[in-house]
Amino acid sequence: MRKVVSILVLIMLIWSLSAVSASIAKQYKWEAMGRTWTLTQAYAFEAYQHYRTLPRVSNYTAYADYIREPSDDEALDGLVAELKALADEASFDSWDRLNLVVSFIQSLRYAPEEGEYPRYPLETLVEGCGDCEDMAILAAAIFQQMGYDVVLLAYMEEAHMAVGVRVTPPDPSGFHAYEWNGGTYYYVEPTGTGWAIGRIPPTYTSMPDIIAVTSAS
Repeated sequence: MRKVVSILVLIMLIWSLSAVSASIAKQYKWEAMGRTWTLTQAYAFEAYQHYRTLPRVSNYTAYADYIREPSDDEALDGLVAELKALADEASFDSWDRLNLVVSFIQSLRYAPEEGEYPRYPLETLVEGCGDCEDMAILAAAIFQQMGYDVVLLAYMEEAHMAVGVRVTPPDPSGFHAYEWNGGTYYYVEPTGTGWAIGRIPPTYTSMPDIIAVTSAS
């Protein structure tokens, strides 16, 4: 009997260790900037489950809380490193590198929701889809992880959310930006494809509510 119990305990221990160490492998593939890009990442299953259990903040003015959550920093660091490696391989400058990041986010599948269920960045990466606020939250989190100052842009009249990034373009003429809190924030469209930084779909004509995230040091 003791032997059976010992075996059962051992099996349960192995199962629990494997569950803790389990990871979710994701491969992303998208077309942008004249070529095909592929990227593979592994995310901790335990971390994904953690985010799935967190309460949702439905007030859009508090969506920055989804970006400030620190426990996904390691996953975002790995993703940023892979995107940087792709950009370096292509000999991209900092501006093209940012646009590569934008194209990656835009390649994720748009999935409208019944009611609001804002996703944390890791949820969107694992599930590979989301609506405009999910993609905007993910974009802002990645840009922040890269060291940029970002804001969320909430277009209440058009029921849309986008991102503003404080960056210096090679030529600012013709780019869409907002002056806020002493800085210039260039528009980033998180959904659809082909929208480079500073290019805004003609649908969004109202003045957005600007939501602070954090400032880069």
